[in-house]
Amino acid sequence: MIYGIQKLSLVDYPSLPSFVIFLGGCNFRCPFCHNSSIVNKTETTYEINDVLLEIQKRSAFLNAVVITGGEPTLYGEKLIELLKQIKKLHLQIKLDTNGTNPKLLKKILDLNLVDYIAMDIKNTWEKYEETVGCPVDLDKIKQSIEIIETSKKDYEFRMTINKTMHTKEDILSVQNYVKEKKRFFLQPYKQQPTQIIKQDFGEWTKEELQELEEAFSIKA
Repeated sequence: MIYGIQKLSLVDYPSLPSFVIFLGGCNFRCPFCHNSSIVNKTETTYEINDVLLEIQKRSAFLNAVVITGGEPTLYGEKLIELLKQIKKLHLQIKLDTNGTNPKLLKKILDLNLVDYIAMDIKNTWEKYEETVGCPVDLDKIKQSIEIIETSKKDYEFRMTINKTMHTKEDILSVQNYVKEKKRFFLQPYKQQPTQIIKQDFGEWTKEELQELEEAFSIKA
C-alpha cells in the first residue's frame, strides 16, 4: 500500500510544511507520466505504524500530511482507515486523486477525513482516454468534480499539459468546465527518463505559460 514517503515537503500542501505518503498503483497509464515506477507497485514498502511514528517524530515541524500516488482511492476502506489514523495526529490532510472513485471520495468527505483535495483533470472529454492511456468512465470524473466543488473543503483542479496532447483550446475548454476558475492550475510537463513512454511530448515554455495565464487567468 505505502510505496514511498517524503519526510518534509514545502510545496505539496499550499503554504504548509507537510509529510508526503505515496500509495502505489494507478488505474491510469498516462504515457507522459513521470512516475512510472509507482504505477504497477501495490506491495507494501512501509508499514503504516512505522510511517505514523515517523510523522509523530516530526510533528513539531509539520502542519500537514499529503496522501498521493499512484491513485490513493484504489485502496478503498484501507485508505479510509489510514486517513482516520492520521486524523488522530491533529494534522491537516490533503488528498490527491484522479477522480475515478466518486463514491469513495464522497464517503471520505462525509466523514470529514480530509481538509484539502487536489484532483487532476487530464484533458477535454473527447481526448480523455487518449491522454490517460486506457478506457475511463467520464461520468465518474464529472461526478467527482461536482462532489469536490460542493464539498465546502479547500480544493484545486490541476492539469498537466504537454504540446502533443494539449492545445490552447483544450486548456480553455477544461477551465470553462470548472466553476471556480481561480482553483484551476496548470502543471507544465517536463520530459523525464522515468516516463511510461520514453518520448518527448513537448514542453510549454515559460513565455507560453505566461501567455496562457494572461489570456485565460490561469495560474501556472
